[in-house]
Amino acid sequence: MVMIETFLGMAKYLSPRNDDDWSDRMHYLYTPNILLAFSVLISWKQFGGRPMECMFPNKFPGSWEQYAENYCWSENTYFVEKTVDVELMSEEQRTSRDRQLSYYQWVPFFLLLQAAFFRAPSLLWKYFSNHSG
Repeated sequence: MVMIETFLGMAKYLSPRNDDDWSDRMHYLYTPNILLAFSVLISWKQFGGRPMECMFPNKFPGSWEQYAENYCWSENTYFVEKTVDVELMSEEQRTSRDRQLSYYQWVPFFLLLQAAFFRAPSLLWKYFSNHSG
């Protein structure tokens, strides 16, 4: 009998803690995982493939096309012709001579940072609750 009581007494330390609710789990578990998944999806195309595909004149050789695409990607913008109607542009951008759309290659890193910020409070809470009294 004593052995069973000892085992049951130790089992409570092995079971998961129930000091959270659905709202807490949504913030420290689901949200970081969703942000991480989006970051991986964006990074897959951006760093594994061609992050930006542009249309160039036929007179551009292949190396010029690659250079121009790399330049557009590193400068965070790409140009849009006046004949193309883009809904993402403001009215001022539509009528200006220099039509650019912003492209941010830092989005996956910000998503990872947000995922870390959503997870950090839970990790700190568990650390301090395990190391206190």
